[in-house]
Amino acid sequence: MMRTRYGLIFFILMVCTALKLSAQEKPIEVKPYTLETTYEKLKKEYPFIKPIEALKTGDFKVLEDLAHERVNGRELKADVYIPTAKAEKYPAVLLVHGGGWISGSKANVRPLALQLANHGYVAVTVEYRLSTEAIYPAAVKDLKAAIRWMRDQAEAFKIDTNRIAILGNSAGAQLATLVGVTGNSELYKDPQDTTSDAVQAIINVDGIVSFTHPESEEGEVAAQWLNGSRSENLKNWEEASPLTYINAKTPPTLFINSTQPRFHAGRDDMLQILNQHDIYNEIHTLPGTPHSFWLVQPWFNKTLQYSLSFLDRVFNKESSEVYKTLIVAQDGSGDHTSIQEAISNTRDLGPGFVKILIKEGVYNEKIEIPAWKRKIALIGMPGYEVVLVNSDYSGKLDSLSNKKHNTFTSYTLKVEGQDFYAENLTIQNTWCDKGQAVALHVAADRAIFKNCKILGCQDTVYTAGEGNRMLFDSCYIEGTTDFIFGQATAFFDACEIHSLSNSYVTAASTPKFQEYGYVLKQCTLTAAEGVDQVYLGRPWRPYAKTVFIESKLGEHIMSEGWNVWDGDAMFPHKERTVFYAEFQSTGAGANPDARVWWSHQLYEEEALLYTKEKVLSGKDHWDPDKQISILK
Repeated sequence: MMRTRYGLIFFILMVCTALKLSAQEKPIEVKPYTLETTYEKLKKEYPFIKPIEALKTGDFKVLEDLAHERVNGRELKADVYIPTAKAEKYPAVLLVHGGGWISGSKANVRPLALQLANHGYVAVTVEYRLSTEAIYPAAVKDLKAAIRWMRDQAEAFKIDTNRIAILGNSAGAQLATLVGVTGNSELYKDPQDTTSDAVQAIINVDGIVSFTHPESEEGEVAAQWLNGSRSENLKNWEEASPLTYINAKTPPTLFINSTQPRFHAGRDDMLQILNQHDIYNEIHTLPGTPHSFWLVQPWFNKTLQYSLSFLDRVFNKESSEVYKTLIVAQDGSGDHTSIQEAISNTRDLGPGFVKILIKEGVYNEKIEIPAWKRKIALIGMPGYEVVLVNSDYSGKLDSLSNKKHNTFTSYTLKVEGQDFYAENLTIQNTWCDKGQAVALHVAADRAIFKNCKILGCQDTVYTAGEGNRMLFDSCYIEGTTDFIFGQATAFFDACEIHSLSNSYVTAASTPKFQEYGYVLKQCTLTAAEGVDQVYLGRPWRPYAKTVFIESKLGEHIMSEGWNVWDGDAMFPHKERTVFYAEFQSTGAGANPDARVWWSHQLYEEEALLYTKEKVLSGKDHWDPDKQISILK
């Protein structure tokens, strides 16, 4: 009996071992990862996307298939894109393609490299060994060798060796970040490596920064590259995680992310460390995007815009001059008769501000300022009434696309280009029946609205985008429900906020690690006749932050002040995580003793943290007053 039992156990162990070996030996299917295959895959779920059209001509020259390294008898090739302006030296960017460490090629980042070169950056795309050829750390060493090669060839390629960035997407972003945070590390150096492999900036496009973080979902593809699963080779999984190395010497870093959480693994922890060391960083999440968004339009252009703006801030002194002025007049007396036409005829990613002066009229247009149209100023000419108006709403059938609008497509004016400025405009969505109808949708960093009227009902102003900052100076904003809502940091200075119905003024959805949400300073809250039960705000997401400073609250404001949004099954108990506060509110609606227990009344020392300068400055020390003075 005993012999039979041991025999059975031995047989089971043999079968399990055989099955395990069989599973290990089963090769991973390597699927092509190209611009073409990505477009074909994504267009089924995102029918509005378009393929990228690479630049055919521009202010650059191209050197193709240069050998940047020789390994095991073969050459690893690089393409170099060099600006042709008269500068002696240019900042440079090494671009690292993605593909799960197992596929992809430098052709995937060629369109981005062409654009970077056309805007004054030497762009270099390279081959590196994939996991089908060599496991970790081969790819890391190949990329560090590429940086050394760029420095060694700096004179030929016109590279400023003190201004080199590395940019990667997906698995390439993990690699780029790892290379960026381990500059000149002995871990990846060979004895003959004497040239520096350090970089001065990192751009991570939807790549993880930790294989071992609780958010990480990496599996067999990562295991093939790291020579074993997490349980089999924890050393490599930890060693290949950029988060392991973040410290006071980490270069400035930009994250451009999809809305797919698995590709954010470790990002927020890295940002916290960067902030502790006061290292400049940016984060931009593109709403409603899939992974690989950067390989198709319209998201390629947004990726380019965020990358260029970041690189310009880190490496170049951005132009703050007005280089062009246009006039819009419906009677034909200006340069253009429509606002959208004027915007479309400005230079993409232009060198300075374009001032668009608008003459009197009601402009019935649906206006969009895309990400690649930065530094646009729309200014209603003094003494004129300029109204931008539309009436789209969630559920309305669009006459052109034959698709129903949702909240985020119902806008009258949508702004995605950074450093936008608007003055003396009325921006209105006239739909005030049932449903959401956005008048102003702002998904841009460093946007300013001065002396504007923003009119609507439900969801009047959408302040979109993690990390974006915007100023509303002396504006009038009216609406019914949640008529100021979104993720961005927004400062409302001396504005009138007018409620048209008994409901909620704000609905912030501040990201967890974002320092500020909404700050309303010296604002006046008013209401239509008969409106007498309005809350200052309710949280759209758990970490909403809204603070009123020295504001005058009308009698329509409820004594409890704030609402927790009961019945939200997705995010219950938001009172535990929100930050709602006031400082020296006045008026009939000011009632600090009756406010909900989970809100705050600030001390004077705490209120000093909510000045315009502190809220909006950021790591780039943005000064909106300077921007206003330039455009006056």
